[in-house]
Amino acid sequence: GINAEYGKQWYQRRVRVMDEDNHEAAVEEEENKTTAREEQISSTVKLAVGDTGFYFTESGEFLDENGSKFQFAVSDNHADNQSRYEKIGDAVTEYIYTVMEEKYGLRRIHIPIGVEESQPSSFVFVSNKFKDSANKKLVLINGSGAVKAGQWARSIIVNDNLYPGSMLPYIKWAAENEFDVLALNTNECGSEMNGSQTPFDHAQTVWDDFLSAVQDKIVFIVAHSFGGVVVQKLTKGNSNFEDIVSKVAFTDSVHMGKIRCDSTPCINWVSSSKPADTHLGDGWCEMRSAGSTKHPWTSHSAMNHIFDWFMENENKDV
Repeated sequence: GINAEYGKQWYQRRVRVMDEDNHEAAVEEEENKTTAREEQISSTVKLAVGDTGFYFTESGEFLDENGSKFQFAVSDNHADNQSRYEKIGDAVTEYIYTVMEEKYGLRRIHIPIGVEESQPSSFVFVSNKFKDSANKKLVLINGSGAVKAGQWARSIIVNDNLYPGSMLPYIKWAAENEFDVLALNTNECGSEMNGSQTPFDHAQTVWDDFLSAVQDKIVFIVAHSFGGVVVQKLTKGNSNFEDIVSKVAFTDSVHMGKIRCDSTPCINWVSSSKPADTHLGDGWCEMRSAGSTKHPWTSHSAMNHIFDWFMENENKDV
């Protein structure tokens, strides 16, 4: 009777104490984790992206002020989420423009060269003295959609990491290997823009302004997705293409039909589950595995193999 009831009450009190102890321990553990995370964030070099409240770490992570990754759905209203995403995307674009200009010394040049400031125009990013330099030239052409100069895939930049989704690693490699750089902006076009009404017009204007007078075969092109169609159009419209372009690296290009450049080697690194650089056949041109099954990632996953290919027989090709 009494002893049993006392024992029951004692046990219940002990369970409550243990629960409280466990709760306090859990709270303390969570507070310690939070403190450690805050210390990590505060010690991280924050490269702010406009006024979005997001920043890039030195390793390329895209985080908010709390150190959390980007989340698209922060509202029940899809239109509001999309509007926020576009605003952040625009800020990311300007951030990459700034890096290309301030870190790598590229110049933002409006085209066609000599266009009046009052006229709507597109622009590209180009190394200083590009036209006068005897250096090899790396020409970068993105795909279609929202991506602008300096970007391969905005979704990767925002959701994963700056470097796999941008052209910055290519530009860095170019600087280390004494290549001049020309980054096209084929989605910065419109009916009101002289010379850039379409992506094809934009590329042709760039060819006329920067590439048509290049001496020797010292131009190396990387073209992603629809960028391959743009290159195909250039080969058809410029009889001196093969005299100027040494090699063309496509990354999951969507062009159809043979590229008319018999003396300019072309390889298309396509999305595949095979190990990177595995030979996959000779369709419209030689095909190799990009080492990724995801289309937007192919420019990054194939990157080092593209660099190796560009540097093969350097003395012979350049």
